[in-house]
Amino acid sequence: MTSATMLSRSLMTCLCLASFTLTALLGCASEPERSHQTEGLAGPEPLHDSNRDPDIVEVQLVASAGRARYLPEGAAKIWGYRDGSVGNSVAAVPGPPLIVAQGQTVVVHFTNELSEETTVHWHGLRVPNAADGSASVQVAVQPGDTFDYEFVAQDAGTFWYHPHMHADVQIERGLYGAVIVQRGSEPTVNADRTFMLDDVKLNADGSLSDDTDQLDVMLGRQGNVILANGVQGGRIEVASGARERWRFINAANGRYFNLRLPGHSLRVIGWDAGLIAEPYLTETLLVIPGERYEVLVDLQDRPGSELTLETVHYDRGHDVPDPGPRAVFTIAVGEKARAAAPLRDTWGSAPDLDAPEDAVVRSIELTEQEPEAHEFATFMLNGQTFPDVQPLAARAGDVEVWSVYNNSEMDHPFHVHGMFFRVLDVNAEAPAHDGWKDTVNIPQRQTLRFVVRYGDPGTWMYHCHILEHAERGMMGELQLGQ
Repeated sequence: MTSATMLSRSLMTCLCLASFTLTALLGCASEPERSHQTEGLAGPEPLHDSNRDPDIVEVQLVASAGRARYLPEGAAKIWGYRDGSVGNSVAAVPGPPLIVAQGQTVVVHFTNELSEETTVHWHGLRVPNAADGSASVQVAVQPGDTFDYEFVAQDAGTFWYHPHMHADVQIERGLYGAVIVQRGSEPTVNADRTFMLDDVKLNADGSLSDDTDQLDVMLGRQGNVILANGVQGGRIEVASGARERWRFINAANGRYFNLRLPGHSLRVIGWDAGLIAEPYLTETLLVIPGERYEVLVDLQDRPGSELTLETVHYDRGHDVPDPGPRAVFTIAVGEKARAAAPLRDTWGSAPDLDAPEDAVVRSIELTEQEPEAHEFATFMLNGQTFPDVQPLAARAGDVEVWSVYNNSEMDHPFHVHGMFFRVLDVNAEAPAHDGWKDTVNIPQRQTLRFVVRYGDPGTWMYHCHILEHAERGMMGELQLGQ
C-alpha cells in the first residue's frame, strides 16, 4: 500500500469521526452558541482613532490571551487582539477591524501581552518593508514589548492582519483581524458586511485541540467547527429586497471555503486589491486561505424566509472526501427594504501590466515530501526548505514573470508580500476574469504564470498560505535592490 493511499484512508476515517463527534456535540444545543465578544456576526467595534488629524489614523493594538465559547460545553482559551485605547477591552476573535480611508497615514502602536514572541503582518497592504511584519525584516516583539507600524493606505479594498511568527499556532488560536480601506466613492448598498471565515479544531469540552497530527500538517489544520466572525452557527438579519455587499476573508490555516447561497448568484465586484473592472456572476465562490473577495447579493426573498450560506466540497487533492455542504451562517429575511440603487457603470481599473517579450522568467516549483512513519511531511520551494533558501534577487520597479509549477498532489495557495500581480494563464489557458491578486491558488500538477512589477526595496516573503506548509519550509525570500 502506498503512503498516499494510507494517507487517504486515514483521512477518510479521521474526517468521518470528526463529523460524528461534532454532530453529537451540537445535537444537545438548543440555539447556536456564540463567542463571548460578539452579538450575531457584527464582531467587535473598529479600532479607535486617537489622532485628531484627518490625514492620520493612530490606534493601539494589543495581542493578549482571552476566552471564547465556540461550543456550549465550555470556553476555549484563545489568543486575540483588543483595542488598547478602550478601557477593560478583551481579546476578541476576530480582532477589532482597522477601518481607514485611502491615502491616510496609519500608525499602529502594537503591544505584545502574550507569553511568546509575535509580529503583525498586514496581509495584502503595500507597506514599507520595515512594516511588513515578517521575520526577515523585523525582530520579533517579545512578551511585554511594543513596536510601532506606520504606513500609508495606498489601495482601497479588503485586507487583514495576522502574525507572521509561529503563524500556524498563533492564527489558529485567534490572532487575526480585518483591514478595510475605503475609497471616496463606494457602491450604494443596503448593508456592507465583512465576514472573516475560519475553522477551529476543538475537543469535546469546547477547548482548542493542541494535537497536531500528520493530516493537520499535510492538509493544513482542518477544524471540526466552522466560524464566521468567530461564531459557530451564526445568524444575520437582512431586509427583503435588499442589495448587500459582503466581504469575505479566509483566515483558516488550511480550509478552502467554496461558498454557495442556494437560489442566488453572487456578483463578484472585488478581489484581493479592491474593485475589479468587470464584475461577474457565479453560483459558487472559491476562497482559498489568505484570499479576499467582495460580492453583491440581491436578496429578493419573502419576509420570514431563512437562507443558509454554505461551503461545499472542493477537490483540493489527496483524495479528500466530500463531507457534504457545511453551514457557514444563516440569513433571516425581514421586512421589505427600500429599493436597491441601480448598479454603477464603472467599477475598478483593469490591470495595466503586460508581460514584456524579453521579461525575466522566474521558475518556482512547489514540492511536498510525504511523511515516513511517525514523521511530518516536508514542503519545499525549488527543493529548498525555509530558512535554508537562496533568495531571489531583483530591482524595485522591474517587471518579471513568475512561472509557478505545483509538482504535488494537492493545491497550494500562493501569497506574495508587498505587491500585486496579474495572472497570465494556468496551464497556458487564460483566466476567465482579470484583476490584481496577491494570493492565488496553484492547482495540483499545473503551472500558473503571473506578471509582477516589483515594489519597494527590501526583503519580501513569498510562500504557501497553508500555514502548516509555510512554517515547515514552503517559503522563500525576494530581495529587491534600488
